[in-house]
Amino acid sequence: MISFKSFVNAIHSAIINASDSLMDKNVGLLDKYFDEVTRENKDAETGETTSKTILDPKTVILEYPSINADGTEVMNEVHVPLITLVPLQMSQVEKAVVSADFEMDIVDGAIELNFVKRSSLGFMKKPKKNMAKLEITITPQDTSEGLKLLVEGYESILKRQIS
Repeated sequence: MISFKSFVNAIHSAIINASDSLMDKNVGLLDKYFDEVTRENKDAETGETTSKTILDPKTVILEYPSINADGTEVMNEVHVPLITLVPLQMSQVEKAVVSADFEMDIVDGAIELNFVKRSSLGFMKKPKKNMAKLEITITPQDTSEGLKLLVEGYESILKRQIS
């Protein structure tokens, strides 16, 4: 027997862990499209050097045709942040449904659950098993405003390079 409260807490924890796992995957976009770089800065007044770690966008360099002032076509190098080339798709747990067969008793004022074992009927008896069903619905998540602004900023820089 397990207490109803423990059962609900266990299911809730499992769903939270699944959701956290998806969020970690979403945050992994930073690792996919940015490199960590350590930059050193020298303070002009004190002469002290400090370093900080920043995220630098991963880019590809493409040759892009344009027309110069005299009307001839020239190829220019365009630095394209990878994050501007792909649709960003994030996911979230939208809904989780759990159904299980159990008996319920009240023991010392608390609800206790006893998961009933089912057996098969027929010629060949199969081992008894607890029956449960779990449905989890994972859906696309709206992109955060911060990420939208970041991507739009890189897209703006890209547009200025090819205009």
